[in-house]
Amino acid sequence: MRLKITKLIVAFLFISFNVNASLDSSITSDLKAYDWSPISKVKKVLQYENTKKLTKRSIDQSKIANQHYEDGVSLMKNKEYNQAIEEFKNAMKRYKRAKVSDNALNYVRTNMALCYAFTGNKQDQAVSKRFLGLLTKKIYNENDWSYNIAIAYNKIGESVEAAKILSSIIRDDKNNFQSYVTLSRIYEDSGNEKESMKVIERMQIAEAKLIEKGKKPKKEEKNNNKKTKRNYAGEMPNVTKLIIAKKDDHLQYDKINKIDERSMISIQEGIKEYNTGVDLLANKNYSDAQTKLKNSVKKLSRGKINENGLNFSRANLSIALLASGEKRATGQAKGYLKNLTNKLYKNRIWTYNMAVAHYDYSSKVKGTQSDEYLKKSIDLFKLSIKQDKLFLPAYSNLIYIYRKNDEQSKANRVEKAYENAREDLMKSFSKQEQKSSGLKDPYIFRVNLGTFTENNTPLDLFDESNLISVPIDDNETMFISGLFFNLDKAIEYQKGMKKRGYENCFIVAYKDGESLEF
Repeated sequence: MRLKITKLIVAFLFISFNVNASLDSSITSDLKAYDWSPISKVKKVLQYENTKKLTKRSIDQSKIANQHYEDGVSLMKNKEYNQAIEEFKNAMKRYKRAKVSDNALNYVRTNMALCYAFTGNKQDQAVSKRFLGLLTKKIYNENDWSYNIAIAYNKIGESVEAAKILSSIIRDDKNNFQSYVTLSRIYEDSGNEKESMKVIERMQIAEAKLIEKGKKPKKEEKNNNKKTKRNYAGEMPNVTKLIIAKKDDHLQYDKINKIDERSMISIQEGIKEYNTGVDLLANKNYSDAQTKLKNSVKKLSRGKINENGLNFSRANLSIALLASGEKRATGQAKGYLKNLTNKLYKNRIWTYNMAVAHYDYSSKVKGTQSDEYLKKSIDLFKLSIKQDKLFLPAYSNLIYIYRKNDEQSKANRVEKAYENAREDLMKSFSKQEQKSSGLKDPYIFRVNLGTFTENNTPLDLFDESNLISVPIDDNETMFISGLFFNLDKAIEYQKGMKKRGYENCFIVAYKDGESLEF
């Protein structure tokens, strides 16, 4: 540490005389602030894989992606960051072709963020920040990854965010001394020597207690313990992650027999453009989607259909414009959002998608405009919850918004409702009961039995029903079994498998093609 000797003496005065640990001890003497090393853990990338999409093509693409990913990590270790970026880009393309979840992409995005942060190019820092912003909350359950994320944030000048992450790690693991050392230096470098000293004091106390117990931390300790409960931060609404609504009746608000032939031709052309545009949008081809959907709006308007019928084209066009991230497109999106009518908000998917779109627009503008569209977004998130009380993303997004705006009491209330919704998912209900409650796509429960090599795979595993094997690499394979619409039965099955020796097996739930952890 680069602290003055007098300040170290002051630090020791705050600690009881029974504390004998110091910065020169065997535990912390070799630790340096800002030290970090690249992490691979390629075997973990597919742990969030969507079983509905585990096609042969997906598996083949993921194998190619794994190789690019590992090559990128190797280049990182040699500090060849620009070359590593190219490998990670190739890995990202393949993983996306394999249709893995955003939780799986966390690992690639974290390493890409680190690479961009350390290229030495100032322009790359903005790119690093963008990748960090795409990370989901799942990655923060792993302290080694959280630490590297903190390093990236600090490197791009976001020291406050870095400090928050490091503090969170320390709360979870009081013996994570590397986080103490780096956090102390961050405070010191920012001129906050008082907080820096507090961190040192906390580290010395933790170190002393560890020495008294005769324990020493492992260099790389797996954190399998349940994390200390803390307020859920929620998840930022992301317009690029939406499930796009496709088929809707544009003429449901019109009397078809009163539409003349010329208008009908224009309407049919508009619907055709709409269908093409929506397919492009679902495939994240935002530029071409914008062109098709703009044509759709023009032709449908020329056909003089009811304003309510224009909602579908306008709504999806606003998503295509906002998702592109272009400043010009953001300005255009405002007009289409403004012209939406309340008839659009008859079901959850449209309501939720527009809640996210209004939030995205509010985050890109300032002043009263931002406040107006943020309020609309919040109202729509609330409405989407009323429409589907088991749709967890809406809760998660609301919590994020309230936390960001420092409305903690509101965030806590929504978090409680969020937890209740999760509990409701754990009730015993059948596929038919789910359908009758208004859920188009039922919740499905499976059990992840673990990852095995060719030599240690239990033979009885292959007798399990609905068994799915997911190759992780050339040596290891992940196995998922069971198919349940009733969680109680999934839990019963899980308990049985644990008794048979699969002690670490866990339940994974799926809804709308997205996995939910239980």
